[in-house]
Amino acid sequence: MSVVMLISLILLALGFAGAEECTVYAAVGRNKVIDHGLELLGQSFHLRWTHDHKIVYDTRKNTKPKPQTTPNGSLLLTNLQLNNTGSYQVSIYDNVGKLVLEKTTHLCVLLPVSKPRLTHTCTDASVSLRCDVGNSVDVNVVWSRNRQTLTGSTDKTLTITKAMLKSVDLYVCTVSNKASEEKSDDVNPECAEDSSSTVLLFGMKLWLMVAILAGGGGLLLILIVITLVCVCQSRRRRASRLKEEEEMRLAPLTQPTRQASLHHHHHPHPHKSQSRTRPKNRTPSQATQNSRPVPRPRSPQPKPDDAPPIPIPRRTGPWNHRS
Repeated sequence: MSVVMLISLILLALGFAGAEECTVYAAVGRNKVIDHGLELLGQSFHLRWTHDHKIVYDTRKNTKPKPQTTPNGSLLLTNLQLNNTGSYQVSIYDNVGKLVLEKTTHLCVLLPVSKPRLTHTCTDASVSLRCDVGNSVDVNVVWSRNRQTLTGSTDKTLTITKAMLKSVDLYVCTVSNKASEEKSDDVNPECAEDSSSTVLLFGMKLWLMVAILAGGGGLLLILIVITLVCVCQSRRRRASRLKEEEEMRLAPLTQPTRQASLHHHHHPHPHKSQSRTRPKNRTPSQATQNSRPVPRPRSPQPKPDDAPPIPIPRRTGPWNHRS
């Protein structure tokens, strides 16, 4: 149990030490000035800088390689590398060797973040913007629209609705760590369609549904008209057939009446004809004229010259010879 507590205390101490290590950050390949905070221009002081308790600069000693310093005596580190990480301590003494200042700075050199690449993807109802930071780790992402920071947006993906999207909007993502910062190029997310006016109906776009419904309505109207025409023609044929059948059924009953009507029209009643007054003093010649004419006998037709001779019948009895 005591061993576990000891290990926990060691880890806790290392954690606090790690928290104290990084008070200043710098990126690989960059330059960094570690300032001591005093104004020493024009004064004579003994200045010493150490890196992890190793002297790297001393005004009274020759150190190789000797780093550069500013006119104020601050330490200037150029073309930083990862091995430059560590603790830098400055000690300043006056002319009589009295310690004036002692200060420690913990420098952490980190890999710089790469420039992000901003892309966008259009969907039916929204636009997704993605900030690609490459292999950078432990980075912070900040989004801005038209140079104004969007608070609350720290993910690598930003989703906006198409109703909020405007054609003049410019989006930028900024990625950073404790040592460096990079911004993406401005991006104006445009979609192939006018996303602000796209409306969905039953999961499909409105214009597509309108086209489908219009085509289906026209086809339905044509089918209704054709059906009505066929029904009307069928009813007409049926009515005509029923009328013909009715006339054929009634024909035997109406024909005697028609014949009697025709006979009555052409042959008047006999007593009407007897009531007529016959003309008096009719002469025989008049009666002969009214009587049926006697046909004349036909005149014998002349025989043609080339007619064959008429054969004489042969007598079978004995001939009587005159004596």
